[in-house]
Amino acid sequence: MRSLTGIITALITPFDREGELIEDSLRALVDFQVEAGINGLFLCGTAGLGAIMRADQRRRVFEVAAERAAGRIPTIAHVGAPSTEEALRLARYAEEAGVDALGCVTPYYFRPDEVSILDHFSRISDAVDLPIYVYNIPRSANTNIQPDLMLRLCGIENIVGVKDSSRDFIQVLEYLQLLPKKIAVICGTDSYILPALIMGARGAITGYANAFPELYAKFYKFFLKGELEAARELQFQINILRKALQRPPIAPHYEALRLRGIDAGHPRAPLRAMNEREAEALRAKLEELGIL
Repeated sequence: MRSLTGIITALITPFDREGELIEDSLRALVDFQVEAGINGLFLCGTAGLGAIMRADQRRRVFEVAAERAAGRIPTIAHVGAPSTEEALRLARYAEEAGVDALGCVTPYYFRPDEVSILDHFSRISDAVDLPIYVYNIPRSANTNIQPDLMLRLCGIENIVGVKDSSRDFIQVLEYLQLLPKKIAVICGTDSYILPALIMGARGAITGYANAFPELYAKFYKFFLKGELEAARELQFQINILRKALQRPPIAPHYEALRLRGIDAGHPRAPLRAMNEREAEALRAKLEELGIL
């Protein structure tokens, strides 16, 4: 697989009210993203609620999405877990499912030291033949992959990039300056996608593209064509949109899709759906922004 580029949607996972996967809705979501011009799908990440899903559910998401997207856009399966054993199991499931690459957050809850992190990723690399993207999200994983540690991780076979969601643009710049050119730096913070691309990031992984993929696809096309003023205006629109889709966690993505005529089910407990008042406020805000 070529290195990931462009806008990769961190796809939400559709659940019924009992927290079970709705496969037909997942297929429809994949089609919606592909038809809008998105460049890839990140499965079971933060927006996809992978951390609160059973292993069998994550495996099925990998299978369904990889089959639906095959030959159209690449799929990246997030296999991060608190234990190395679980991450290895998920990595093998993902490879069997036919995804194109893996994403993996550092083991969360505990704070493993650098030696443990290097061993964790080495064991995943040894277990599969897929490209691996290190997923850095310090506020959730309790560990920040500093640029010098990421440089050491680059020495592990199969590691081809890093998705940085640290919300620290200086750290993104340090990655771009320090890491080998073959290593893809992927922006994981919507508020500065354009500056990151200009400085050399290969793309962005974003949950906010779920309901508005065409906006992000248009933004990236402007960047590729060198129409930076138009891209700049869309970056500001993305920043406003991001604020509108914050609370309660993840639920606004489901509701925004519903407002666009796509039934994506519900979040999974302990997360909740938006209540009627919250949903109406979201509708009003999106109409005010002129994107609904």
